[in-house]
Amino acid sequence: MFKNKTENNVKEFPKELSQVILDGQKHGVGDELMIKGMVSVGNLMGRFVTPDSPEEALMKEMWEIADDNEKNTIAKLVLKMGKEKLSGKNC
Repeated sequence: MFKNKTENNVKEFPKELSQVILDGQKHGVGDELMIKGMVSVGNLMGRFVTPDSPEEALMKEMWEIADDNEKNTIAKLVLKMGKEKLSGKNC
């Protein structure tokens, strides 16, 4: 999934995520819609993206066995991580 990305770029994910969240908020996108979008993207990636590392394979396997409630929980945690970065908290 992160093919051609350096480890440093992967570490920047929370910062990039927070910027996407901020952009969504500026356009009136609420948390629930962001969560639904994250779940939809996760489902799409699970179907069409081949993992490039053991960690990505584990995430894909966890996503595949998760029910809708569990996928929503994962998306909520991703949103929380991005929002904490916005507020200056450590993730």
